[in-house]
Amino acid sequence: MRLRAEQLAANLKKSGLSPIYLISGDEPLQVMECADAIRHYAQQKNFEERIVFDVAGGFDWNSLLNEVATMSLFTSKRLLELRLGSAKPGKEGGSTLVKYTENLPIGNVLIITAERLDKQAQQTKWFGALDKAGVTVQIWPVAAGQLPDWIKQRVAKQGKQIGMAAATLIADRVEGNLLAAKQEIDKLCLLTNKTEISPDDVLAAVSDSSRYNVFELIEAALTANAARTIRMLNGLRSEGVEPGNIYGVLMWEFRRLCSIAYRVKTGTPLEKVFTEYRVWDNGRKSAIKNCLHQHRIDDLHRLLRFAVQIDRKIKSSDRVIVWDILQAFLLTMTGHPVMKYEYEFT
Repeated sequence: MRLRAEQLAANLKKSGLSPIYLISGDEPLQVMECADAIRHYAQQKNFEERIVFDVAGGFDWNSLLNEVATMSLFTSKRLLELRLGSAKPGKEGGSTLVKYTENLPIGNVLIITAERLDKQAQQTKWFGALDKAGVTVQIWPVAAGQLPDWIKQRVAKQGKQIGMAAATLIADRVEGNLLAAKQEIDKLCLLTNKTEISPDDVLAAVSDSSRYNVFELIEAALTANAARTIRMLNGLRSEGVEPGNIYGVLMWEFRRLCSIAYRVKTGTPLEKVFTEYRVWDNGRKSAIKNCLHQHRIDDLHRLLRFAVQIDRKIKSSDRVIVWDILQAFLLTMTGHPVMKYEYEFT
C-alpha cells in the first residue's frame, strides 16, 4: 500500500500497525516525523523493544534475519529499524528483504528509512515485495511556492495562526530547509503570546536561518546558481566575514577541483577520483560534475592564475576591489564570465 506522508496518521488510527513500513525521500524532517509517528503508535501498543540496524559498508544482511529468528526473552513485540540512508540493498540485501516478506515474524514491525528511491529502485523485486506486504511512504520535497502554506499548517497545529505575509517571511529566511523552518516555528510559537502571528513578530523572534558559510557559497558557484552565489557572498560580507577567510577556503576547494579535472582528463573514472579525494556526499558530487561540464580544464587553470591577483588585493588596502573581484571570480565559476582572465589590476 502506498501512502502520502499526510495520510500516515489517519491510516494508523484506522488500520493499526502494518508489519512493514518503507519511508523514503529527500526531506529528512518528514522522513523522521513519519518514523516518529509509527514509533509513538507502537509504544502505545506496548512495543517496548527497539532494535536499530544502520546499513553501511560491509553490513551483514543476515543479522536482520538472525535477529528475527531470535525470540526476545522479555517481550514478543519488537520494533525493528533498518536505516538505509543513501545505500542500496544490492543483490544480497534485496534477497534478504524478499525473504523477510515471505515469512513475516509475528509481533515485529519493521521500519525502513531511505533517501529518495528512483524509478529503477521502485521496479526491483524487493521494493515490490515490501510494497505488497506493508506500507510505502514516499516523501516529496515541498516546493518553494508551497512552503508558506506548509508553514501556516505547522503553526495551526500549535494552536496559533499566521498570515501569508509572515509565513512568506519565514520561508524566505529558511531557504527551503524544512528542519530550520520547524525550529523557527517552534521558537516563534513559544515566544509569541498572541494567537495571531504577524510579520513584526517574525522579524522580532526569528533568527536568520539562511546564514551563509563559505562552503555553501562555493557549492552555489559550482552548481552555476549565480543569483544565490551573489546573495550568499553579500550575506557573508554583511556579517563581517573577512575576504581572506573566504579566499582561503575557496582556493583549497578550487585547487582540488583543478586536480580532479586533470585526473578525469587523463582517463581516470570520475567515481574513482571521488573516492580518492574523499568526496562522498551526493550533493557535492553533483556540484563538481556540473562545474566540470561547464568548464574545460584550461578554463579552470586560467581562473587559478587569476586567483593570484585576488590574493594580492587581499594583502593590499583596497578592500572594495577585493569584494568586486571575488564576485567576478565566483560568477565566472557559475558560467557567467564577467571578467577577462588577462586583466591586470593595478
